[in-house]
Amino acid sequence: MRYAPDGSVDRIIDMPVKKITSMMLGGPKLDTLYVTSMAKPPLPRFPGDGVLRGSLFAITGLGIKGAAEPRIAG
Repeated sequence: MRYAPDGSVDRIIDMPVKKITSMMLGGPKLDTLYVTSMAKPPLPRFPGDGVLRGSLFAITGLGIKGAAEPRIAG
């Protein structure tokens, strides 16, 4: 779910799994949304996650872009 600055719901992305663990924008243009999901333990209340649980999803075409993080010299 994405929220607008005024707090209203701007967008909902339906996922084929229920236990989402993290997400971030990446790729060469920072316009791909990467979403990870939990593989274990399988819970009876999420029977539909099945074979896709634990997957990494890449979602494109959202029309949004991330901001590059500064590099640290080391």
